[in-house]
Amino acid sequence: MGRIKKYLEYLGKCRREIAQLSANSNCSQLYHWIDYFCAVVRHGALIRQYTIGNFWQLSNAERKRRLTYPRMCRYMKQLNSKEYLHFLDNKVEFNQFFNNFVKREWLNVIISSVPIIETFIKEQNIVIVKPVDGVEGQNVRKINCPKNENELKSLCENLNKENVIIEECIIPHPDMVFGNTSVNTIRTHTIMGKDKKAHVIKAILRAGVGDTVADNYALGGSIYEVDVTSGVVNSYGKSKVGGTHIFHPGTDIIMLGYQIPHWDKVIDISIRAAEHLSQVGIIGWDVAITQDGVQLIEGNHNPDYELFEFLGSTGYNQKIKQLIF
Repeated sequence: MGRIKKYLEYLGKCRREIAQLSANSNCSQLYHWIDYFCAVVRHGALIRQYTIGNFWQLSNAERKRRLTYPRMCRYMKQLNSKEYLHFLDNKVEFNQFFNNFVKREWLNVIISSVPIIETFIKEQNIVIVKPVDGVEGQNVRKINCPKNENELKSLCENLNKENVIIEECIIPHPDMVFGNTSVNTIRTHTIMGKDKKAHVIKAILRAGVGDTVADNYALGGSIYEVDVTSGVVNSYGKSKVGGTHIFHPGTDIIMLGYQIPHWDKVIDISIRAAEHLSQVGIIGWDVAITQDGVQLIEGNHNPDYELFEFLGSTGYNQKIKQLIF
C-alpha cells in the first residue's frame, strides 16, 4: 500500500506540473503527457526535469546528452565502491580521513565527557552542531556559549546524548558573504577519469539567503554556476523557492560575473581530496573559502543531479561518458 500511495502522489504531482506547463507553453496537456511518457521511457526523466529543467523543449538527440536521475544512479553504481562510502556518510570518519583537508577544530561529543565539551565550547565561543549522519544541512545549528555556567553544563549534558559533532565556526572570506548568515560554499563535482586522475567537471556557488544556518539549495539557498577555469560566476541564480534572478535575494549584489576568491585553491583541494579517496569516483565536495585559503566541509557520493543540468551548462551525460570511457 505504501508503494501504491507514493505512485499516486507522484502522478498527482505530474498532473499539477503538466497542467501548469501547458498553461505557459501553449501546448495541450495531452501533448505533454505523451511527450513526458516518451521522456520517461527513453531517458528516465523525472517530472521536475521535464518541466523545471526544460526537458520538454529538447530534441531527442539533446535529451541523450543530458544527465537524468537514472543515468546518475548508474554512474554512481559504476564508479562508487560501496565499501568506501562510509568515509563520506559519517562526519566523524570524514573529518578523520580528510584531516589534512578539514582545517578546523572539532569534537565528537558522544564519546567525550561533559567537562571536555564545556572546555571546547568555551574556547570556541561559537560552535556549529552537525548530526553525524545528517544530509543536506538538515538539523545543523549554531550555538553561542552560554554565559551562565549552569546553562553551559546543561547544554553540554544534552549535547552529550546526541549523535553529533561540534565544530569550530568558520569565518568566511569577506568576498564570500552575500547578506546572509550561513557560510557560503562551493560545490565542486569531481569525476575519476579513465586516466586515473580526478577532474572537476562542474562547480556551483551555494549562497544562503537570510538567516538560515546552511546554504543548501534544498533549504532555500541560491545557486550559481562558476566557470571551472576562471572561478567567475557565469549563470543567473536559481532557488527552489524563488525562481531565477540576477541579484542575490535580499541584496543589491549582482552575481553574474562575480569572481570567487582563492579559486586555484578550490580546484586543487577538490582534486587532491578526490584522489585521496579514488575508490569513490563521483563526489560532490562542499568547499569553504576563508581569508587564508580553503577547507573541506563535506563530500557527497550521491550529489544532486539537478545541480548538473538545471543550471548553466548542460550535457553532463555526454561529458561524464567522455571522461570514464
